[in-house]
Amino acid sequence: MLALVKNWENQKPRRPDPPWKLLGLGLLFVNGMAALFLPVGLFGTVFSTISFLGLLFLPLFFLTLKLTKFYGNTIFFALFLGFLSGPLSALYLSHAFGFFLGLQTPEQTILQADSGILSSRIFRFTNSKFLYKYQLLKTAILKTKAPGSITKPLYFHVAPWVANDWKEGEQVHVWAACPQLSEKVCDWEKQNPRVGESLSASGLYSYYSEAVQDAGKKYGFAVPQSPKILLPISNPEGVLVNMGILGISGLLVLNYLWIIGVIIWRRRLSNS
Repeated sequence: MLALVKNWENQKPRRPDPPWKLLGLGLLFVNGMAALFLPVGLFGTVFSTISFLGLLFLPLFFLTLKLTKFYGNTIFFALFLGFLSGPLSALYLSHAFGFFLGLQTPEQTILQADSGILSSRIFRFTNSKFLYKYQLLKTAILKTKAPGSITKPLYFHVAPWVANDWKEGEQVHVWAACPQLSEKVCDWEKQNPRVGESLSASGLYSYYSEAVQDAGKKYGFAVPQSPKILLPISNPEGVLVNMGILGISGLLVLNYLWIIGVIIWRRRLSNS
């Protein structure tokens, strides 16, 4: 690919178009990728997001290669920013937009069966409870690379999250993660059993997953390799507002970087 770009540079380019065209094309690409990945984040998974990015790479790369004849190699910077805005939109903006626009309403069936909707970030339940008599505590020490840093153990509490009509012997499909990471016994009665946030993308998921696996062995529950683990929350709107703010802020930064990149490119051309 580098050889292709170098060979393309040796060809005589056309007279550059006005800078506003380059500016508009880059902004269209960056924000167009964000819009394209909104439904991917809404109805897909992290794996589908990565797969879609891989599928788009070669076509967009060769399209960008052709555009260098008109706009120069700066357009590759827009390609790079666009491939950042896509997953940013899928992971942050899509969940916030889908929740507030009512495009995705998680169902309580996730408590009874594998409904395949764990790509949602927030789940609402009408009749559910925690089986805190089957709770389990697992201790773990997070490794830090900083020399001389003090390591403290963290305590991960988990318990089955089931429907109110759950009966002994039935399968558990969802597990609750206690928000507190202290050694004290988790006060499950203070946690909200009606709304949960998926921890599948959390950095702490692997620790909670180990706790769930241990709980399954201890109490005789069948646990899949990647169990569904939700964090009880009392303010889902606040969580998604913060996600939306992070997503929009990231998108604004990418747009700003493109504008600054075009300004620097134009100044280099004028000085050469």
